[in-house]
Amino acid sequence: MAGPADSTYVIFGLSLPANALRFQRDESGFMGEYRVQVTFSRDSQEVKRFEREEIVRVPTFAETGRTDESIVFQQIVALPPGKYDVAVSASDVNSSRGFRSNDTLTVPSYGPSGARVSSPAFVYRSGGRSDRAVPPDLIVNPRHTASYGGEAPVVYVESYGAPAPVPVEVQVLDEAGTEVWREQTVLEDGDVDVRHGTVDLPAGTLPLGKLWVQVRPLDGGPAGARAPLVISISDQWMVANFDEVLQFLRYIATTEEIDSLSVGSPAERRERWEAFWAARDPLPASPINEFREQFFERVRFATEQFGEPGGRPGWRTDRGEVFIVLGPPDYAQDRYVSRNDISGRPNAIEWQYENVPGGRLTLTFVDRNGFGRYELVPSSESAFRSVAERMKQRAQQRGG
Repeated sequence: MAGPADSTYVIFGLSLPANALRFQRDESGFMGEYRVQVTFSRDSQEVKRFEREEIVRVPTFAETGRTDESIVFQQIVALPPGKYDVAVSASDVNSSRGFRSNDTLTVPSYGPSGARVSSPAFVYRSGGRSDRAVPPDLIVNPRHTASYGGEAPVVYVESYGAPAPVPVEVQVLDEAGTEVWREQTVLEDGDVDVRHGTVDLPAGTLPLGKLWVQVRPLDGGPAGARAPLVISISDQWMVANFDEVLQFLRYIATTEEIDSLSVGSPAERRERWEAFWAARDPLPASPINEFREQFFERVRFATEQFGEPGGRPGWRTDRGEVFIVLGPPDYAQDRYVSRNDISGRPNAIEWQYENVPGGRLTLTFVDRNGFGRYELVPSSESAFRSVAERMKQRAQQRGG
């Protein structure tokens, strides 16, 4: 966004879940600390650098385990226009957790011959401004994401040097450049130096996956820089198409529910989507649906941990399916079910669940060919299917 004189304001945002930090108990509950360092360089020369330490306090232990985007860090810096190398480092002060990343950034000019509208900024809150020398009053959405069927993502836009309110068009494009949505608005607030406004994007009607948001003045001026938007199925599952989502929903949904989610207008599918998860929400009064977040966290974990030879994703394996439906076992052990394996290694895994519908459940997965593909033995598969079907029916009945 336009900055003082010939500079440009760059808003750096970073998000992380609470469970990325190691919290310690203090007098007000639990405290976590993290450090962020960002360096902007051009032609191998450092242009600007900042480093900050932040403290996060939460009242309960349960809050420390949140897996959604619960912590937002941001810093506004003024830079001359140009192309920069950006180095980012973020770390937990109380543990070895952290990450490093490098990227490039092209900072546009908003001078007399530069862009007339800002890059679209995804925000949780916007206060606006009327003077380009004053930093923007925003809380950014760092990941540019919105959950399918969730709250509408909000886009903040500015224009510069306009004596009257500025009509603009906001477009959403897919990765192929095809328009999937557009809306016109007028940037009325502010003054000649800076005018601003916001637009709510319809998350429930936009397709899953990566999109682009672009803003252009309706008087024929050039479009501003476009910004990416990801419509995700959950905080735990960043990008997927809806057909793939339905495949792993079959693990917990009845045939009737899958059929209902597969048809209808976007608005109807969104309504059914919300009703499906509401029927399974253990704490409807809480701000998040714990069952939904837990489900997609299990999908993510199964995908990462239970992949098998041949490129079979972890969520498609027998162990992945059981983990997604029942969660981690109470007890797990390696076993031998055949002495024909000359390697002498265990060729079976046994999982035991102490409290599932019907009581205790013991499941055995066997690697019959020695290639690392573990499959439920027939008796275990029959027992698991019975429990899974019972859980599906109970959830459907709660939903009415």
